[in-house]
Amino acid sequence: MIPRRFLFYLGWALLLAAFAAGAAEALVRTDPSRGLSLVSAHDLWYRFWPGKLVVAEIKVERLSPALWSDVVRPLLEIPAWMLTGIPGALMTWFCRPVRQMTPDEEQDMREREESFFLYDALAEQAIADGHGHGDDMAPDHGFQQLLEEGGITVVDSEVDFEIDTLDMPPPPGGGDR
Repeated sequence: MIPRRFLFYLGWALLLAAFAAGAAEALVRTDPSRGLSLVSAHDLWYRFWPGKLVVAEIKVERLSPALWSDVVRPLLEIPAWMLTGIPGALMTWFCRPVRQMTPDEEQDMREREESFFLYDALAEQAIADGHGHGDDMAPDHGFQQLLEEGGITVVDSEVDFEIDTLDMPPPPGGGDR
């Protein structure tokens, strides 16, 4: 049985290989007229190590010609970053180490969880005490009502507030502006 920790680190190595393959794919695309296209792992391997690809093909075909044509070659048609990235992501996700929490960590987690729900509990208590009715963001017109009761009117628009500048005395210093 292969230890999970080994598979976890192997998954990270595959993810790093996927990022490297994605970067190498940019080097292979030399024809700008092709637009956005995926480069297969076979093309990438052939571009950087053509001799190794031919040697690998010969060795696999020596074992079984059908193995190369039916299994390996179709796998190499997948983009290299996908060929290494998907297994790497699956290995890192499913084989990640599970760490048990200490009692202090569990207590800290419970306290943080309680603090998340503190606002809800306080809001429910305020409503139960009768403080939550109405819109607390609505404008308060209490001061305006106080002024109106005292006989002072509040100007609502510029039309209500006209000043006749012809009857005003000149400003101090005496000059026209």
